[in-house]
Amino acid sequence: MTYTKLDESLISRVHALKQAALHRDEDDGARLDRTERIKVLLQFTGDLAAVEGAGFWTDFHTARVAVGTIAAEDLERISELDNVVAIQSDRPAGFTGAEAPAGEAAGVGGTAASDLVHAIPPGLTGQGVVVGIVDSGIDIFHPAFRKLDGTTRITSLLDLTLRQTIEVKGAPTGGSIVLRWFAPDFTREQATSPLAFPLTASTLQAALGAFGGVAPGDIVVTGGPLPTQPLTIDFEGNFLKPGFDSARINALRLTDVTLTGGTSPEVSVVRGRLISPNEINAALAAAPPPPAAPPPFVSRDPDGHGSHVAGVAAGIGLPRCCSPDRTVGLAYGADLAIVRTVPSESDILRGAAHCLEQPWLPPGTDPKPPAVVNISLFVTRTAHDGTSVLEAGLDDLLVGVKRRAIVVSAGNASGLYRAGTPGSAAEESGQHASRIVPAGQSMTLGLAVTPRTAQSLLMDVWYAGPGQLTFALTPPPSVGGTPMTPVPPNPNPSAPSVRQTLGQGTTAHVVFVTSRLSEAPSNKRLIRAQISPPSAVPPLGPQITPGVWTITLTETQGSDTRFDCWVFGSSNDPKSRFVLTDQEPTRTVTSPGTARLPITVGAYDPRTNLLAAFSGRGPTTDFRLKPEVCAPGINIVSAKAGGVPPDLVIAIDGTSQATPFVTGVVALMFEVNPDLDHPTIAGHLTSTCQPPVPPVPPTQFDSGWGFGRVDAERAILAARPAPLAEAFAAGGEPLVLPTAAYPAAHVPVAVRMRAVLDRLAESPTGRRAAELCSAHVEETRRLVDTERRVTVAWHRMHGALLIRRLLLSDLAHDRPVPRTLGGRSVAEGLARLLDELSAAGSPALREAVTVHRDFLLRLPGARLSDLDALADPDDPDDTDDTDDTDDRAELS
Repeated sequence: MTYTKLDESLISRVHALKQAALHRDEDDGARLDRTERIKVLLQFTGDLAAVEGAGFWTDFHTARVAVGTIAAEDLERISELDNVVAIQSDRPAGFTGAEAPAGEAAGVGGTAASDLVHAIPPGLTGQGVVVGIVDSGIDIFHPAFRKLDGTTRITSLLDLTLRQTIEVKGAPTGGSIVLRWFAPDFTREQATSPLAFPLTASTLQAALGAFGGVAPGDIVVTGGPLPTQPLTIDFEGNFLKPGFDSARINALRLTDVTLTGGTSPEVSVVRGRLISPNEINAALAAAPPPPAAPPPFVSRDPDGHGSHVAGVAAGIGLPRCCSPDRTVGLAYGADLAIVRTVPSESDILRGAAHCLEQPWLPPGTDPKPPAVVNISLFVTRTAHDGTSVLEAGLDDLLVGVKRRAIVVSAGNASGLYRAGTPGSAAEESGQHASRIVPAGQSMTLGLAVTPRTAQSLLMDVWYAGPGQLTFALTPPPSVGGTPMTPVPPNPNPSAPSVRQTLGQGTTAHVVFVTSRLSEAPSNKRLIRAQISPPSAVPPLGPQITPGVWTITLTETQGSDTRFDCWVFGSSNDPKSRFVLTDQEPTRTVTSPGTARLPITVGAYDPRTNLLAAFSGRGPTTDFRLKPEVCAPGINIVSAKAGGVPPDLVIAIDGTSQATPFVTGVVALMFEVNPDLDHPTIAGHLTSTCQPPVPPVPPTQFDSGWGFGRVDAERAILAARPAPLAEAFAAGGEPLVLPTAAYPAAHVPVAVRMRAVLDRLAESPTGRRAAELCSAHVEETRRLVDTERRVTVAWHRMHGALLIRRLLLSDLAHDRPVPRTLGGRSVAEGLARLLDELSAAGSPALREAVTVHRDFLLRLPGARLSDLDALADPDDPDDTDDTDDTDDRAELS
């Protein structure tokens, strides 16, 4: 058997089956374990049919990766096939975002939620583009995801936690199956008796309804009979009550499958329910008006992560929906395709394929709308080099195609963790160490185990090259016992884990170590260790002894060897981390952020322009630049799932929030040029970035910045077809983008205005312009609001857009004042406004207009840095600095 093609979990399953086979009388449990069909991700070359012929049953596949099931007893045979590269169990994923720390109020400073849509000329909104979100779900009732008429913007909602469908292929003439299931909150797994074909809905419902933990009405079975028609299982009753998360409904497991007749027959349990816009709109229409809470919808977002991410990428603001801020994402005119996941790696791949392939469209639709998929999820237990089966599958979705893009997060594993309360978005910090073990020498790492780190603690050590490492673990002194014997790599890939006991009696910890010379699909060397705690006396639970556990790695082949070590604990327990001196923030980009083709995004704080401490940093362990770009990811305000007016927004930190910013930018790029391919999109994004602060060259792979801060306007201009882009630039007309496209929108208005005034103060003429604004802003605002002729002149020249652009763009770089807005000359519009202000204003304002008119009319097309060149040389210089006043904030 080619054990190097299986991951640790599957190898353990094979070993368990071999041990069971040694018993002459196989018990029922062993038989079920042998025949259970295991969900896996399988990487292959060539023709998938050969793998299917050996017993792999495919749910869906890309060019190199298939998701499906294998009977446990067939793992050995299928792994021996030449065109099988790797078989991996379906691993869970996590979300790369966390609620902002207490004390940071949502919406402070006027965030991306404050775009006055109707006060500016029509601009880019993502119209005609599909924004896919593969995440924890969405709150369909939130106004950020509804059109102005109240109907949904969700064109497809695939919930992979709902509905399980049993399908049979190959037209068998007979057979039977056994279904096993862990009902939520039930203490043990239960199994049906063999269910013979033809299997009807009533028979299956009776069998599942007899399970413990299932009340009448909890399970509804329709369709059938098998094998000619699928059977659909919906979970209702107690499984739809408020507060119940459908992600807790475990998948049904198939065992004892016998199929007779037909052509290569197979049976599968496919999880997921596709919810149509009509079903969503019916729920919206039936909901009571706010502030009453709507009734629970069948598909929900109990975590809230997916709704927040969707809001950043494509939320829309409706009047009075999110006071004091309006939730507006970048591509608020795009269609939303939502996939709710458990989450797991197979769900991520299936969800991305669903959003890109758009199976909800009528057959024959050509071309399909351009689509960009956001994946703000992470998986840590990989080689971090882009070779995981999931990453290969995502790469497959982008090869040789146009109108498709995938944007993924860099993860939150970079921060250094110091003892005390961890930062909210830094929960993954401190769990990575990376060093070089000198040839023939040893190196130690200190692992700080926290109290209540129960159940188990896992470690992965990845390395490559000719060197080989032995592994040993020394517990804290309180454990006692004899030292651990170092575990060398085992050249026999079929060898089971090495089991050693550290301590004795009440301190006896069992340590399992597997050290393999090649781990598919990366073919790197891998040491995997697990610490199991001593038995505990109830009511106390098992606990690994707290303190510093020392890992010793020794090189034995005479070659300097770099390694990366990751530690993992239970998601419900306090995380254990390396001691501060051993933590390494680089090489911390998580999967699928290390994939080769998807665009990977890190996070920075738009208020300071500093890289977020938690943002995953490169390089990948095969020395590629990741992330490629960074976007705002600190205190990002967006949709709050389950909120009711006025509590509709929440601030969250994380690369999860930076990633949908870039997703929204890509959607706007597709709007101006729908035929872009993925490499071109990546090229436009990276070539137009604003540099980090302070500047860091993109050749510095470990900076975490990539090419720098995404500049939405420049990237979208670069994406326009060349003739249009040249004509556009020649006309001096700026792009009209949503406020959310500007990182400065996350900065308080007063701070933005202060920055503008500081820029003006760099020249005598600028200081005079600042004084003019300060002296007359209140009267000008009053006249714009109350005098009809002034109001008309203000809106015809698109004054609101001009002020917004000045406040939002100035923090990035010195862009010129537009020459035209909405197709109209700014100078001509400004002249009419000055005329109306002079006619309606006070003597002081009239005098100011007379004195400064010529200067003001020279501004369109000029840069702030050029103000002195525009000044009338006969005017006296005024070099006094201007004090900041509350009036300046009123300009916004």
